[in-house]
Amino acid sequence: MLTLTVGAERAGERLDALLQGLDVPALGPLSQRRARALCELHAVAIDGVVAAGTTRLRQGQRVTFAAGHAARTLQLRIPVEYEADDVLVLWKPPGLAVHKGPLVDHSVADALAKACPGAGLAQRIDRDASGLLLVGLTTGSLQRLGAAMEHGGIDRHYLAVVAGVVAEDQQTIDLPLRVTDEPRGDQPKTIVDPAGQRAVSHVTVVDRRKDASLVRVRLETGRTHQIRAHLRAIGHPLLGDARYGDPPANARARSTFGVDRTLLHGTRLSFPAVIAGDTVEVMAAHPTDFARLFPRLATRA
Repeated sequence: MLTLTVGAERAGERLDALLQGLDVPALGPLSQRRARALCELHAVAIDGVVAAGTTRLRQGQRVTFAAGHAARTLQLRIPVEYEADDVLVLWKPPGLAVHKGPLVDHSVADALAKACPGAGLAQRIDRDASGLLLVGLTTGSLQRLGAAMEHGGIDRHYLAVVAGVVAEDQQTIDLPLRVTDEPRGDQPKTIVDPAGQRAVSHVTVVDRRKDASLVRVRLETGRTHQIRAHLRAIGHPLLGDARYGDPPANARARSTFGVDRTLLHGTRLSFPAVIAGDTVEVMAAHPTDFARLFPRLATRA
């Protein structure tokens, strides 16, 4: 990860101008077009939050991007955070579908099929959600990652903005879930049911405001729509979630903060490397809509 600290001489410049001319692997000095494209693809962050290329810089800000994966990012048109040992980790932007479908013009699967034949997804996240997505580039790596997922060897952490003030700083939601055959897009697909599959989510409050809370969720199991169903079950559904959420809370968030999607973000991912005993950990930059509600997400770390 390349980190640049903005000095007094560059303060006031646009972000894409700062990147222009930087020498990056496999591309050489970045052209203006490529610098702008990387910003448009959500591949560049300022103080830990994804930023647009038109953003004016301030002295002391820290600009980060995965310079070593810039060529692959431009090829896929999706930010690449990690690539090694037949594994990719992508930063999926909100609104991009993971799989193909009748109402999907473009998906992560489409991009992988064109650029990385034989690659496959080792996990999935909802179209509205953003964040880290694990990809196996070969059949062997997919099998290895699938086995690790089945045995709890892949650790997934998410940030979520939920309606209301969550009282407990930490809690574990241990409620069995069952996937229904409900076809309507505005009705829950996964419900709490004693006859369902075991599902466990560990929830920690990161920040609070008067009408919403920012929580970190670590998944112990990986059921369909687990986070959405579990947070709804404790009375704090995800903001912006049309299917599991609270309509009045969603309407307020839309009118006040422009929230137009489910506020769920895959923020940390760890998985076993090919070399036994090693663990790869990847951290994601925060999306701008999260930082709009919780400005303290922007860090100088």
